[in-house]
Amino acid sequence: MLRGTSALTRAVAGFAVVGVVALGVAACGSSTKSTGSKASGSGKTLVVENNPQPNFTQTFNPFAATSTGKSQNALALFYEPLMQFNNTKAGQTYPWLAKSYTWSTDGKSLTFTLRDGVKWSDGQPFTADDVAYTFTLMQQNKALNYDGVPITGATTSGTNSVTISFSAPEFTNIYAIAGQTWIVPKHVWSQQSDPATWTDPNPIGTGPYLMDKFTAQGFTLKANPRYWGGTPSVPRISFPAYSSNDVALTAMSNGEIDYGGNNINNIEKNFVAKDPAHNHYFFPATNTVVLIPNVTKWPFSEQAVRLAVSAGINRQQLSTQGETGYEPPATSSSGLLLPNFQANVPQNMVNDLAPTPDANKVNSIMTAGGFAKDSKGIWAKGGKEVSFAVEDPTSYTDYYADAQIIAQNLKPLGFDVKVNGVTPDQWNNDLSAGTFDSAIHWGAGGPTAYTQYDGWLDFNLVSGSTASGDQGRWNDAATQSALAEFAAAATPDAQQAAINKVATIVSTQMPVIPLLYGAGWFEYSTKNYTGWPTKDNSYIDPSPNQAQVEYVILQLKPAV
Repeated sequence: MLRGTSALTRAVAGFAVVGVVALGVAACGSSTKSTGSKASGSGKTLVVENNPQPNFTQTFNPFAATSTGKSQNALALFYEPLMQFNNTKAGQTYPWLAKSYTWSTDGKSLTFTLRDGVKWSDGQPFTADDVAYTFTLMQQNKALNYDGVPITGATTSGTNSVTISFSAPEFTNIYAIAGQTWIVPKHVWSQQSDPATWTDPNPIGTGPYLMDKFTAQGFTLKANPRYWGGTPSVPRISFPAYSSNDVALTAMSNGEIDYGGNNINNIEKNFVAKDPAHNHYFFPATNTVVLIPNVTKWPFSEQAVRLAVSAGINRQQLSTQGETGYEPPATSSSGLLLPNFQANVPQNMVNDLAPTPDANKVNSIMTAGGFAKDSKGIWAKGGKEVSFAVEDPTSYTDYYADAQIIAQNLKPLGFDVKVNGVTPDQWNNDLSAGTFDSAIHWGAGGPTAYTQYDGWLDFNLVSGSTASGDQGRWNDAATQSALAEFAAAATPDAQQAAINKVATIVSTQMPVIPLLYGAGWFEYSTKNYTGWPTKDNSYIDPSPNQAQVEYVILQLKPAV
């Protein structure tokens, strides 16, 4: 296990403690190192799959929401964060490119002490200048600041110390700052005329892997011989393109995938039983799945429609049919992930979401909102019918089934609902550009409820026609104020007060509509590699997502 020099005095995954903080870390749930082994890396190619996509483009820009590196969660294998966070266990944090960090007393600046001896994959030294450059790049280009961090400056002291400054206290936003910011090399990125649109086809990073081969049907990575943690035990990683969950399931059942993140119907029969000695799974709760309404477009610009749609959805059916029972129905209108943040749910929002549709409530909400059913039985107002589409990729078979269920639920209640099945690329592009009516999407996972709420509701994540978060374009002064209060909160009481404000906005206005408590999909095979996270040793969130996919792969050892 990787240990720091002192206890973690600021609880990054729970409520905070006031004061200046130095990170010293405890990885007490892990018995493995968090860096690569010094082994020769003679193992087999590791095959990874978590987001079915029929073809890829060679785009690995870590700032681009629609890049292949983003959609396939491969970025962290090239680019690395300053810290790693275990979102399944409160307070478990690992030093990464930074050895430690210290907050100023007012929470408006954060100083990182960087790891020595790190090199970029082209052999150039990694220094504080690279970290300062990355944050300055985000400060100067809003489109690149995908987490909306209010950066005001970045200064260095020597080669291994950097201080990031903010316009407001950011105590609770440490996960976005240190765990979800990919540090890029100044000597490469400063040469690009437009970093926001650069495809970055062959990334130069500090991470454990390099681009090996790329085609539209898949790409492979090879071990970085200059990696600061030593040569990884996994010499090569393959990301094949699959047209759908069903195709990926066939490949997984046939033993062709080592590391997956998919919803598999009847997993015991269709996966585990195919090779019970090696096939395993672990689905911790990591996010809240929501219906994102585009509040800039009719009819979701109407609060009554958002509330009535929520009341008309059969969440139990979504759980049992669409998600085959692996994801329970959301029970709190706060949107807070349960059971992780159960203690933070306001009392009046405990179990206030009905698992099945409430037609009387739908009628009451719509009537009070000035709507009436027209001659076709469709709710209308001012001559405009409540008509919209739920957009999701057909290859995401569970989400596509969920969208169809929602349409079936709402049509008898007076809503004209269609299902718009698209490719993952179009889905991501439409969400980013705001060219959709509504869409089902997982929420941001993280060590605090702040990450969840900020990803859904922070209008700072919208830059012109592009959004890295807040895809529904929720632009509300009270929400922005509450999020700022949450980020600045340095005591449990202050954090809970901010949570209450945001939760009330979500509950009463539904800028996102909670559907399910999302599983961290994770299937794995021990045929070729061991060392995977398990329920008994959840040393990191096991899903093959950013940035934990890197951490998991670096723990693996070839099976004997």
